[in-house]
Amino acid sequence: MLMPKPLKYATISGGVALFGLLFGWVLFPTILKSQLKKEMALSKKTDVRKMWEKIPFALDFKVYLFNYTNYEEVQKGAIPIVKEIGPYYFEEWKEKVEVEDHDEDDTITYKKLDVFYFREDLSGPGLTGEEVIVMPHMFMVGMAVAVSRDKPVMLNVVGKALNGLFDTPKDLFLRVKALDILFRGIIINCARTEFAPKAVCTQLKKEPVSGLVFEPNNQIRFSLFGTRNNTIDPHVVTVKRGKKNVMEVGSVIAVDGNPEQTIWREHCNNYEGTDGTVFPPFLKETDRLQSFSGDLCRTFRPWYQKKTSYRGIKTNRYIANIGDLANDPELQCLCDAPDKCPPKGLMDMNKCIKAPMYASMPHFLDSDPALLENVKGLSPDVEQHGIEIDFEPITGTPMVAKQRVQFNIQLIQTDKIELFKQFPNTIAPLFWIEEGLALNKTFVNMLKHQLFIPKRVVGVLRWWMVSFGSLGVLIGIVFHFRNDIMRLAVSGDTKVTKVTPEDEQQQKDVSVIGKVEEPAKVNM
Repeated sequence: MLMPKPLKYATISGGVALFGLLFGWVLFPTILKSQLKKEMALSKKTDVRKMWEKIPFALDFKVYLFNYTNYEEVQKGAIPIVKEIGPYYFEEWKEKVEVEDHDEDDTITYKKLDVFYFREDLSGPGLTGEEVIVMPHMFMVGMAVAVSRDKPVMLNVVGKALNGLFDTPKDLFLRVKALDILFRGIIINCARTEFAPKAVCTQLKKEPVSGLVFEPNNQIRFSLFGTRNNTIDPHVVTVKRGKKNVMEVGSVIAVDGNPEQTIWREHCNNYEGTDGTVFPPFLKETDRLQSFSGDLCRTFRPWYQKKTSYRGIKTNRYIANIGDLANDPELQCLCDAPDKCPPKGLMDMNKCIKAPMYASMPHFLDSDPALLENVKGLSPDVEQHGIEIDFEPITGTPMVAKQRVQFNIQLIQTDKIELFKQFPNTIAPLFWIEEGLALNKTFVNMLKHQLFIPKRVVGVLRWWMVSFGSLGVLIGIVFHFRNDIMRLAVSGDTKVTKVTPEDEQQQKDVSVIGKVEEPAKVNM
């Protein structure tokens, strides 16, 4: 028996609505999730892998130096007054080299290569890099701080070594061109025959300090970033590819073959989180991200702040800070002991970079207020000095990132070295950096076309199919049963009440107000 056309159309419409439900809310999300798992893993020849190996555009690398305007008074114990000079803008090109896949455990090993180019046109107004900055001499002050910590009995020898290496300096401040201290380097003359300076130079060769380059004729070149420029980092990093479990993509599991560090205590030695260049997809607001920073030798755990958007793409903003090591149980293992932690907002970097410096947020943002009281000229501002990353939550792609950190040194006071007798013994800022990422229009459009446009089309299509399919079912059913519906509409009580003349007369005798009474008789 053939199905009536209206019911046939209703059945087809119902199928369309059902398909819209299944495809739009079940099949497509499943297919999308499966495809994303393949694309977001660090598999060979995928776009994510290519971008992970070599970022195809430059990152922003900005450096701000602190110039000490009252250095003569600071040498005599006064509170430092500083003026921020910057930014000095550099293009930073990042690449991973000597990349090797290991199928047996789904990992990749690599080394890092960074290249910097100075951009005078994008630096602060009028800055050329040749400006002379007056700042604490990191090498001299750092040497005294290191020895006072480990071998205080040797401070007298350090004093003699400083006089020999730096020709009896009159103070502990460095007067240096910006590009020299940042990349080109300053020369430390180790061609000395006196015992103290020779002993110090010999020790430096045995245990090199970060930023030192040994040159011919017993010369040492010192800079903040020169050793990183166009030089392959010797450390071999091992991360998960995420082919077996995409939620592990980019997770650091070893450095130089070691599954944990040896510089901190307890769980702070663990490698936790990704390498900071790739993150797992399907981020939720409640997820706590983890990123291991090789530069700071620790894991950071940014937390969700708010919803944002970038070039029309919805993003989630995560923020982070250095933390309060003394009062956070998770971070106390970054200290020698819980009662030996630095003030809030400071992290001792000595064990990490082999230099007695402290990391903080720029201008001591989110730090102990006492740090600001001991330095004049700082103005912490969360917009300018905070750490923030905007993620596209479905793919886990960082769309915009601003990672900021400041490096500080202690102006130690000690009677064992003449130049240090009146130093203010305070934590003093040296410089801070901002490493910024902002996906350009090309990659934003690629993300839109590969993910958001298909997702939006399916979103519209599924509602169209469900709506019009449901409407088609209703119309088909109504059209098929239209005769029955009409009969029901006009059907009801068909009985007719007949009115007889007698009834009509009785109705006329009935008053709408009440019963008609006889006229009253009047007696005359």
